[in-house]
Amino acid sequence: MCGPAIALGIATAVMGTVSSIASYQTQSAQAKASQQAYLRQRNLNAEAANIGYQKAQLKYKAEYDKAADTAQQLSVQRLQAQGTTLAAGRGGQSISSLLADANRVEGRDLGSLGINLASSGTEYGFDVQSLYTSQKSANAQAASQRTPAPSVGGLVLGIGSSLVSGASTFTELSGDWKDPFKKK
Repeated sequence: MCGPAIALGIATAVMGTVSSIASYQTQSAQAKASQQAYLRQRNLNAEAANIGYQKAQLKYKAEYDKAADTAQQLSVQRLQAQGTTLAAGRGGQSISSLLADANRVEGRDLGSLGINLASSGTEYGFDVQSLYTSQKSANAQAASQRTPAPSVGGLVLGIGSSLVSGASTFTELSGDWKDPFKKK
């Protein structure tokens, strides 16, 4: 009666051990695939953010270039106004007042232009911050969907449980358990 009990106990232990190892390998493969998907998603998130950053930079650069062109036009207009005033051949304090008026108009328009450019810079900063926050959020969401790697401790416990189950099967079927390692 002891022979079949030993065979069934060993078979139970081996089957449980094989099942634990197979489960560990399956979970490891799933965790590896999940990690690869997570890294791909992070790369996609970075690419999308970079495209957004480039768009925001191009928009701000266009505003800056427009402001530079307008400033140059204002300078030309001031010089033309001053040239026209000087070409009229007038003299005295009224001429210096007219020349100063051209400077005042240009200064006012440049100030307004500066305020608009500063506003565009602030908008650019908000756009960049929003893109950064969106990327961090998307990365966190991708991270939360990862499958964790199985622990080696779980594998050892599974194998240990299988061995205990095999020993339990043997003792239940043999009825008369004798410790083979005990000295006589």
